[in-house]
Amino acid sequence: MFVLLIKEWYTPEVTVFITLAALMVTGILSIEEGLIGFSNPGVHTVALLFIIGSAAYNSGVLTIISNKFLSKCTKNSTTLIRMMVPVSIISAFMNNTPIVTMLTPTIRSWAKKQYIAPSKFLIPLSYAAILGGTITLIGTSTNLVIDGLLKQKGLSGFSMFDFIYFGIPITIAGIFYISFFGHYLLPNRTITDPVDQLNKQYIFECIVPAQSLLIGKTLQKAKLRELHYLFLIQIHRHNKKISPPSTFEVIQTGDKLIFSGNASSMLSLTKTKGLKLLSDVGRNVTDQLKDSLLIEVIVSDSSPLIDKKIKESHFRSKYNAAIVAVQRKQKKITSSIGNFIVRPGDTLLLLTGEDFIKTWSTSEDFYLISPVDYQKPNYPNKIYIINSVLIGVILFASFQLLSILHAALIGVIILFLTKSVSVSDAKKAINWNVLVLMSSSIGIGAAFEKAGLASTIATFFSQTHTIVGLFGIAILYYVTTTILTEIINNIAAATLMFPIGFSLATELGADPLLFAMITAISASCSFITPIGYQTNLIVYGPGGYRFTDYVKVGIPLSLLCMIITVTIAVLYWG
Repeated sequence: MFVLLIKEWYTPEVTVFITLAALMVTGILSIEEGLIGFSNPGVHTVALLFIIGSAAYNSGVLTIISNKFLSKCTKNSTTLIRMMVPVSIISAFMNNTPIVTMLTPTIRSWAKKQYIAPSKFLIPLSYAAILGGTITLIGTSTNLVIDGLLKQKGLSGFSMFDFIYFGIPITIAGIFYISFFGHYLLPNRTITDPVDQLNKQYIFECIVPAQSLLIGKTLQKAKLRELHYLFLIQIHRHNKKISPPSTFEVIQTGDKLIFSGNASSMLSLTKTKGLKLLSDVGRNVTDQLKDSLLIEVIVSDSSPLIDKKIKESHFRSKYNAAIVAVQRKQKKITSSIGNFIVRPGDTLLLLTGEDFIKTWSTSEDFYLISPVDYQKPNYPNKIYIINSVLIGVILFASFQLLSILHAALIGVIILFLTKSVSVSDAKKAINWNVLVLMSSSIGIGAAFEKAGLASTIATFFSQTHTIVGLFGIAILYYVTTTILTEIINNIAAATLMFPIGFSLATELGADPLLFAMITAISASCSFITPIGYQTNLIVYGPGGYRFTDYVKVGIPLSLLCMIITVTIAVLYWG
């Protein structure tokens, strides 16, 4: 399983589910044991919170808040604090993925208007959302999974604000570190920076129509070699590729010209040179530009498009959108759009209608990044109902008047009854891949425990007790969980490490909550790679980042979170 997860031959939920199925088929786990994760209350709670969080996201409340903290521009440290504090507070009660998805284009646009590099703000945006998720029980799905596993062990689990003693200190420390020290480690990549320029390079296909004035002219005479921010990289002619095309190559009817460059330059070219822009299936879409929207999306790591050629993905029929350009972070693309094989993190430029925004903005297929000339509609008559439901769920769970599951269930029912959310919206809001991953991972964790692997690994940890003490063991456990999170993903890491932590607590005579809390925090605080957490991947392309940027800024923050978390946990439960 670990090899499959690291190699990424299949999506994480598929890999984990296949592993779980194999354990049940071979009899290592009974059917009841294997499917125990699907009845875990934490999994059900996450599903309900997806619906509530999506409703809050669509209400436009994030737009109102973002306009407030971006209203004034001062020095970097002050602006970072103004941004990170509200983001972390919101993330304590909402799924952080839609928060970062919505704010990424807003912050990028604002930064460019202020002549500030967006790269100074987008990693801090992601980190603030991750840190905020550690403040409450509902801040991240990892917390809810660990809570559900504790309850399956017959323990009381965590209350809404048990995490506050850990989350607030590491959030304050994290914001302080980023605002006054970490931002110096962030790249200062402006629009003229070569890396950022590369980030803007799309691949476009145009066809030379029969009536074109370019026919019979050389590339030099047609001035296709003197374009700003646009480069002709290939010509496709009668199943033949001309690459690189010579300056003296004569343009013929039906030639497909492959350009690399930015979107605005490409649109200008179609107007001035009479070329016709083609979509992924070779269809002329130039005439549709005035009646449609251009939208940038980033392919998510759980998208069904991954590892498929665009022309074989049935993209137009499924999404009612045409792909007019593609871009891959810091990679040169030489294939046509139709033959382009999609990978996680790829950026697609789509030509579509307004319905696309509403239909796919909460989908796990991709992250909506830059809808051009479009404002998300607000629903002022529903915003008060939605926000009241969110606050009500928090208050009822906080004062233990209801369990978090029951409070969220009632909240969703209210949203349905008031027509604030439709059934179809609710289905789209739920990230089914995450639920399958959570449920399957819990079953595999049970197999770890049943086979004795958890206790064996726990014994190895406990043997160092006389040398390093409880604090040293907790540090070692935290580091192991963090590494596992960065290699695979946070949910799988948490569910696999939980039985080890529980067995370790039993052997040492420590409170199981000590290692449960360390598991939840360490599995959530993924700062070192862009692939360890969804929000890191969302800002990867728009910020023009390199992999090493996360390493430089993330390692000190990870160490800071580890020291604070382990110290408080050992003092509180040790």
